[in-house]
Amino acid sequence: MKILIICGSIAKKSHTRALLKYCEALLIDRDVEVEFWDLLTRPLSFVIPEFHKDPTQTPNENVKALNGAVVAADGIILGSPLYHGSYSGVLKNALDNLPYDALKNKPVGLVSNGGMRNGAHPCEHLRLVVRALYGYVLQSQIGTGEKDYNEIADGFELEEQEIKDRAVRLVDELVAFASVLKERPINK
Repeated sequence: MKILIICGSIAKKSHTRALLKYCEALLIDRDVEVEFWDLLTRPLSFVIPEFHKDPTQTPNENVKALNGAVVAADGIILGSPLYHGSYSGVLKNALDNLPYDALKNKPVGLVSNGGMRNGAHPCEHLRLVVRALYGYVLQSQIGTGEKDYNEIADGFELEEQEIKDRAVRLVDELVAFASVLKERPINK
């Protein structure tokens, strides 16, 4: 089984990246192959409308590679910080660089970080986009705030046990759902 994680934060020190790295470690502990696509280190060109129907024809190698990673994945986790009440523009651009049915038969976990009152807003907005791309959004999602982390030299580490427990639930749900859909796809 292969899970693709896409980090929609381009901050050098990122709460979202720390949460996704925690999820990655949980997946690896379950013997799941993980590809971690960090939009900070593997940026994409802005979506080019001429390639909307077939993004694999774009001249941008990272866009081609992301499309290949999505096709190869059995499930996906999307992570974003809260930017102006929603998810990040770089994550929106990444999703716009995919074909309309890119997430068909793929379960998708959603995680975000923001203020304590609205840290889950990116997840709620991403639900609509995932469904539009024919993906299956997990019931479990994670919204965090700054207090859930400790700052370390090169970033942050997840500290809050309740969030760690939610991450376990999200990863277990993703692996179970991906296993079922891999064996019995719903949308052929």
